[in-house]
Amino acid sequence: MASLRNLVVGEISEYANLQAETREMATRRMIEFAESIGADAVVSVRYTTSMIAAGASEILAYGTAVKLR
Repeated sequence: MASLRNLVVGEISEYANLQAETREMATRRMIEFAESIGADAVVSVRYTTSMIAAGASEILAYGTAVKLR
């Protein structure tokens, strides 16, 4: 049904909202981990997505944790 809706109307707003929330969650987790190891910032942040099953995808946020002088 979602693929048909995507063809007819374009973007599926519920799915887009879920993806945005998931990116936010991945970003928060990355920042929390960086803080837990004593980092002051995270640089060169990247996001990647992949399909893990039919109708399900994952979002990965990664970057380099740095300590300022």
